[in-house]
Amino acid sequence: MASEYLSKVLAGDRVTILSGYTRRLLSPPLPGDGLLVVGAVEGIVGWSLSWLLVENPSLAPFGFYESIVALWVVLIAILVAVGVAYTAPTVRRNRIWLVWAGLNVSAVTVNVATLAGWFPGPVADVPVLGDTLGSGYWQPWFLALGVGYLATALYNWSNPQIRKSERVVYGLGGLTCLLILSPWFPTTELYPTRLFLVGGLLHVIPMGFDVLADIVLILRRTA
Repeated sequence: MASEYLSKVLAGDRVTILSGYTRRLLSPPLPGDGLLVVGAVEGIVGWSLSWLLVENPSLAPFGFYESIVALWVVLIAILVAVGVAYTAPTVRRNRIWLVWAGLNVSAVTVNVATLAGWFPGPVADVPVLGDTLGSGYWQPWFLALGVGYLATALYNWSNPQIRKSERVVYGLGGLTCLLILSPWFPTTELYPTRLFLVGGLLHVIPMGFDVLADIVLILRRTA
């Protein structure tokens, strides 16, 4: 009976600790993991709505391609605004976050430039197939994720706060993104909708693993 009571107390402590961790994660100024959550949500919303527009082009409010690009412009603007105004100073000064900011802004800039006709990849009023969403649309995002994840995996190698398992997941995510961009990968197998589903998974899994690893560590310490 005593052990059962003690288990309930410990369980209650874990709930309290996790509740406090969640509040801290989502309360400004956001810590690094809090910004990771925002980035993961951005990926879920962006890739899911892009997939929805590919499946149902008639839902696009003002042109198929224009709607997808506008969606990502808004999402990146929100992410940058959160990073600048609502994160802790240590997060804003962290070089890896500056790398990610540059990669995200660069990817959406290439999207806008492609829409304006400055990059290859024809713009058509039909669902996306083949190279219609060529180098200027989906590829910049896979490149941004690939470079960003590899940079994260290698960043501050001697820092023990970034666990080996997290570096491995980030590294594998980055290599997978770059493999998909390689000329040896049968990209046509991903058209049209699977491309966005794969992009969403590659966007969310490494970030989610990072946050979940911290939660698991908290549970172990309170066990």
